[in-house]
Amino acid sequence: MSLLHIYDSSFRVTRWIAGRRGGADRHGVGSYTEFTALFTRLRDEGRSFDRILIESHGSPGRIGFGRSTLGPLTWRSMKQAGYTGLARSGARIHFNGCNVAEGPEGWEFLEAAADLFLNPGGGTVFGQTSLGFGNPVSGHVVHLWGETRSLFVGPDGRILERFEQ
Repeated sequence: MSLLHIYDSSFRVTRWIAGRRGGADRHGVGSYTEFTALFTRLRDEGRSFDRILIESHGSPGRIGFGRSTLGPLTWRSMKQAGYTGLARSGARIHFNGCNVAEGPEGWEFLEAAADLFLNPGGGTVFGQTSLGFGNPVSGHVVHLWGETRSLFVGPDGRILERFEQ
Protein backbone atom coordinates (compact mmCIF):
# COMPACT_ATOMS: atom_id res chain seq x y z
CA MET A 1 0.00 0.00 0.00
CA SER A 2 1.15 3.50 -0.70
CA LEU A 3 0.42 6.37 1.67
CA LEU A 4 0.64 10.04 0.74
CA HIS A 5 0.96 12.11 3.92
CA ILE A 6 0.53 15.88 3.54
CA TYR A 7 0.91 18.04 6.62
CA ASP A 8 0.94 21.73 7.52
CA SER A 9 4.64 22.62 7.65
CA SER A 10 3.92 26.12 8.97
CA PHE A 11 2.90 24.79 12.39
CA ARG A 12 5.69 23.47 14.64
CA VAL A 13 3.55 20.84 16.40
CA THR A 14 2.24 19.39 13.12
CA ARG A 15 5.81 19.20 11.75
CA TRP A 16 6.96 17.46 14.91
CA ILE A 17 4.08 14.94 14.88
CA ALA A 18 4.57 14.25 11.13
CA GLY A 19 8.26 13.55 11.72
CA ARG A 20 7.33 10.66 14.01
CA ARG A 21 5.23 8.84 11.41
CA GLY A 22 6.87 6.21 9.30
CA GLY A 23 6.18 4.44 6.04
CA ALA A 24 4.79 7.31 4.05
CA ASP A 25 5.53 9.54 1.10
CA ARG A 26 5.53 12.60 3.39
CA HIS A 27 5.27 16.24 2.25
CA GLY A 28 5.04 19.41 4.31
CA VAL A 29 3.25 22.36 2.74
CA GLY A 30 2.71 25.79 4.24
CA SER A 31 0.25 27.44 1.86
CA TYR A 32 -2.35 26.84 -0.81
CA THR A 33 0.30 27.61 -3.45
CA GLU A 34 2.62 24.90 -2.07
CA PHE A 35 -0.33 22.50 -1.79
CA THR A 36 -1.32 22.86 -5.44
CA ALA A 37 2.34 22.78 -6.54
CA LEU A 38 2.71 19.41 -4.79
CA PHE A 39 -0.45 18.08 -6.45
CA THR A 40 0.76 19.32 -9.84
CA ARG A 41 4.13 17.60 -9.41
CA LEU A 42 2.55 14.33 -8.28
CA ARG A 43 0.03 14.46 -11.16
CA ASP A 44 2.75 15.19 -13.71
CA GLU A 45 4.86 12.30 -12.37
CA GLY A 46 1.85 9.98 -12.75
CA ARG A 47 1.81 9.15 -9.04
CA SER A 48 -1.22 7.62 -7.34
CA PHE A 49 -1.90 6.39 -3.82
CA ASP A 50 -4.03 3.85 -1.94
CA ARG A 51 -4.26 6.12 1.08
CA ILE A 52 -4.01 9.88 1.47
CA LEU A 53 -3.68 11.51 4.89
CA ILE A 54 -3.97 15.29 5.13
CA GLU A 55 -3.08 16.70 8.55
CA SER A 56 -3.58 20.36 9.24
CA HIS A 57 -5.56 22.85 11.25
CA GLY A 58 -9.24 22.55 10.63
CA SER A 59 -12.62 24.12 11.18
CA PRO A 60 -16.05 22.98 10.01
CA GLY A 61 -15.72 22.34 6.27
CA ARG A 62 -12.15 23.69 5.99
CA ILE A 63 -8.52 22.70 6.40
CA GLY A 64 -5.64 25.13 6.70
CA PHE A 65 -2.03 25.40 5.63
CA GLY A 66 -0.32 28.48 7.02
CA ARG A 67 -2.67 31.39 6.41
CA SER A 68 -4.46 29.57 3.55
CA THR A 69 -7.68 27.63 4.00
CA LEU A 70 -9.11 25.04 1.64
CA GLY A 71 -12.76 24.09 1.43
CA PRO A 72 -15.29 22.53 -0.95
CA LEU A 73 -14.71 25.15 -3.65
CA THR A 74 -11.00 24.31 -3.58
CA TRP A 75 -11.68 20.62 -4.23
CA ARG A 76 -14.07 21.47 -7.06
CA SER A 77 -11.52 23.74 -8.74
CA MET A 78 -8.80 21.10 -8.34
CA LYS A 79 -10.98 18.55 -10.12
CA GLN A 80 -11.02 20.85 -13.15
CA ALA A 81 -7.19 20.94 -12.99
CA GLY A 82 -6.93 17.17 -13.49
CA TYR A 83 -5.94 15.99 -10.01
CA THR A 84 -8.47 13.16 -9.99
CA GLY A 85 -5.86 10.46 -10.65
CA LEU A 86 -3.97 10.89 -7.36
CA ALA A 87 -6.14 8.32 -5.57
CA ARG A 88 -6.37 4.73 -6.77
CA SER A 89 -9.64 2.81 -6.93
CA GLY A 90 -10.81 1.94 -3.45
CA ALA A 91 -8.58 4.57 -1.80
CA ARG A 92 -9.00 5.82 1.76
CA ILE A 93 -8.75 9.60 2.18
CA HIS A 94 -8.39 10.91 5.76
CA PHE A 95 -8.63 14.58 6.73
CA ASN A 96 -7.11 14.84 10.18
CA GLY A 97 -7.90 18.42 11.06
CA CYS A 98 -9.85 19.58 14.07
CA ASN A 99 -13.59 19.77 13.40
CA VAL A 100 -13.15 19.49 9.61
CA ALA A 101 -16.18 17.18 9.28
CA GLU A 102 -18.40 19.01 11.76
CA GLY A 103 -21.86 20.26 10.83
CA PRO A 104 -23.40 20.61 7.36
CA GLU A 105 -20.17 22.29 6.20
CA GLY A 106 -18.26 19.15 7.15
CA TRP A 107 -20.50 16.91 5.04
CA GLU A 108 -20.16 19.32 2.10
CA PHE A 109 -16.37 19.28 2.49
CA LEU A 110 -16.26 15.46 2.49
CA GLU A 111 -18.59 15.26 -0.52
CA ALA A 112 -16.46 17.68 -2.56
CA ALA A 113 -13.28 15.80 -1.60
CA ALA A 114 -14.91 12.48 -2.57
CA ASP A 115 -15.85 13.96 -5.94
CA LEU A 116 -12.22 14.97 -6.53
CA PHE A 117 -10.39 11.91 -5.23
CA LEU A 118 -12.87 9.05 -5.61
CA ASN A 119 -14.75 9.77 -8.85
CA PRO A 120 -14.28 7.46 -10.63
CA GLY A 121 -12.83 4.57 -8.65
CA GLY A 122 -14.65 4.71 -5.33
CA GLY A 123 -13.31 4.39 -1.82
CA THR A 124 -13.77 6.13 1.51
CA VAL A 125 -13.25 9.70 2.66
CA PHE A 126 -13.45 10.60 6.34
CA GLY A 127 -12.75 13.30 8.90
CA GLN A 128 -13.31 14.24 12.54
CA THR A 129 -15.90 16.45 14.25
CA SER A 130 -13.73 17.23 17.29
CA LEU A 131 -10.44 18.73 18.38
CA GLY A 132 -7.41 16.46 18.12
CA PHE A 133 -4.29 16.08 20.24
CA GLY A 134 -0.89 14.92 19.04
CA ASN A 135 0.49 11.75 20.60
CA PRO A 136 4.24 12.32 20.92
CA VAL A 137 5.03 8.59 21.02
CA SER A 138 3.13 7.35 17.96
CA GLY A 139 3.02 10.54 15.91
CA HIS A 140 -0.72 10.13 15.51
CA VAL A 141 -3.35 12.73 16.28
CA VAL A 142 -5.97 11.41 18.70
CA HIS A 143 -9.57 12.63 18.84
CA LEU A 144 -10.90 11.90 22.33
CA TRP A 145 -14.52 12.90 21.68
CA GLY A 146 -16.74 13.74 18.75
CA GLU A 147 -17.45 11.58 15.76
CA THR A 148 -15.70 10.25 12.70
CA ARG A 149 -17.76 11.00 9.61
CA SER A 150 -17.24 8.81 6.56
CA LEU A 151 -18.54 8.69 3.02
CA PHE A 152 -18.42 5.38 1.19
CA VAL A 153 -18.21 5.93 -2.57
CA GLY A 154 -18.94 3.37 -5.28
CA PRO A 155 -16.70 2.76 -8.32
CA ASP A 156 -18.91 5.07 -10.38
CA GLY A 157 -18.26 7.98 -7.97
CA ARG A 158 -21.73 7.86 -6.42
CA ILE A 159 -21.97 8.21 -2.63
CA LEU A 160 -23.34 4.91 -1.32
CA GLU A 161 -23.47 5.69 2.39
CA ARG A 162 -22.89 8.42 4.95
CA PHE A 163 -21.67 7.02 8.21
CA GLU A 164 -21.06 8.65 11.57
CA GLN A 165 -19.63 6.91 14.62
